[in-house]
Amino acid sequence: MDLRELEKNNLSEEWKATFNYNVRELMGWDQRYVLTIEAINSRIDNLVLNSGGDSPNEVVDARVNARGTTYLTLYSRLLALDNLVDSNYTELKTRQDTQKGQLDQLNDSIGTLMGAYGETLSLYVSKNGNNQTGDGSESKPFLTIQAAVNRIPLLTSSRVTIWVSDGAYLEDVVLRNLKAVSITIRNRQNVPDTTSNLAVKVRSISFISSLGYQQINGIEFVDQANISGQLKCAVYSEQSSYLAVWNCRFGENTYGKSNRCLFATGGSKIATNNNFYQNQNCIAEARNLADINIDPSDQGTGNDYGVIADNGTARIKVASSKVVANRIADVRNQGNVVTGPIIRRITDSDISDRENVKNVNGTIKREGNKVTVSFQYECNNYPSEVENTRNIIYVPFGFQRDQSYPAYHGLAFYRNADQPAGSRAGLTQASRVVAYSGNGTTHISGTWDTTDPIPMV
Repeated sequence: MDLRELEKNNLSEEWKATFNYNVRELMGWDQRYVLTIEAINSRIDNLVLNSGGDSPNEVVDARVNARGTTYLTLYSRLLALDNLVDSNYTELKTRQDTQKGQLDQLNDSIGTLMGAYGETLSLYVSKNGNNQTGDGSESKPFLTIQAAVNRIPLLTSSRVTIWVSDGAYLEDVVLRNLKAVSITIRNRQNVPDTTSNLAVKVRSISFISSLGYQQINGIEFVDQANISGQLKCAVYSEQSSYLAVWNCRFGENTYGKSNRCLFATGGSKIATNNNFYQNQNCIAEARNLADINIDPSDQGTGNDYGVIADNGTARIKVASSKVVANRIADVRNQGNVVTGPIIRRITDSDISDRENVKNVNGTIKREGNKVTVSFQYECNNYPSEVENTRNIIYVPFGFQRDQSYPAYHGLAFYRNADQPAGSRAGLTQASRVVAYSGNGTTHISGTWDTTDPIPMV
């Protein structure tokens, strides 16, 4: 600091000038000191650890970290921090890579179950299997079909197939609330012939509220008296999708009981192919908007009911069917039976007046409840009185007239020039075709409605 000394003590102008100079000098140094202090405080704020709010009130050595570890120099502390960060990053990346591998493995497992990769989920069942140690693979099969069913995810885009080895599986298998592209329960062997006993036997299989294509293939149904529930059905479908029943055998005698081979209700659909039914109470029943189709490839004998349509739709191609039943179709509660055209030959076996009528030849056809007949015959001994007629044929059961018609329902009559003008033909209330004509060959045709049950042909 460059201050001047006072050489005189009198208050002269010189003294005052010297004094004022010193004051100004001191004030300048004071201002420079304040700026220096502020700069120092600012630097200290960048180096110290604040512990008292906005203003630093505790100075911590920069060599000390937050955990209290003291380093020889600030450089060694910063180097240790860098090394720690690098180590943590390496460990974090290792964990991330491990989790990614686990996630990929989980996705692969889910993908297999959900069919994300278009794979088929195959499950195996064998009498040598085990439900506790088995996993459904071919080398470790399940013991029961239900155990394999329980392995199916509730929602999957896989095509699921349960392969069943030879043996009797006295189970009431239930598939409930499953949604898959397809679910098939089938014999491990192909079954071309269902007229003989099959190697895989099951008590019953039910699909309830399950969506997707479903199939049962190559199974024989046995132990029908012990099916659980009041409704005894070998194959049951309720509120489910399309069910195909192929190459199955229903051979245990249930005639006169309440059993059904196939039962669909609540909008379910069942279609058949190459099945065999013998001595069954009822082959199929469609109830409450359900739909069942019996294929012409099915066959069987000794059955009571063929199909029952109870407020549902049953379809059977009667003309080509190989299934024999006492009552081929029964309609209940606004049900509907769809048969396609049913055509039957009219021959001499249908003649009513065998003494006077011969050479009967023609057809009678039923489509729904509409009957059409067309045939010719020969009669050379008509009564002479015009009001009299001959009984030509008796209309077979399944084609007989609706009783709402008048007692005499006229039919078309084609006569030749030698026949009298009064020639005529009609259908009586007793479903006899009667005619009056001159002698010779005559042709009769006509239509009417019927309320008969669907006929066997």
